[in-house]
Amino acid sequence: MRLLITFVALATLTSCGYIDRQRISRSFAEMEQVAQRMRPESSLTNGPLEIGEAEFQAVHREGDRVYFKVGDNWGGVDPYGYVWSPEHVPVDDSNPAVASSFEHIEGPWYRWSDSY
Repeated sequence: MRLLITFVALATLTSCGYIDRQRISRSFAEMEQVAQRMRPESSLTNGPLEIGEAEFQAVHREGDRVYFKVGDNWGGVDPYGYVWSPEHVPVDDSNPAVASSFEHIEGPWYRWSDSY
């Protein structure tokens, strides 16, 4: 019975993304080091990229923001991941064909997703 309860608890935590969120949170320091070293409008796309305990498909800088792409929704169309934005709260300033959303996590870190 204990094994079943442990399995159900682990499956619930994994399916809800709790373990992934913890892995990302523990990786913020290493992610920030990468973000600070990136040049304007540069990118790292030789994915998968391991940074800290997390894995990303790509990392790119746009202005003062650095995007850490985790994956795509809807068959490779809508990218999502995390954004490092130390100067200000990111806003959707993309072209009209894209709707970007940002959710604050902590400090300069935000969850990000685009919808085309």
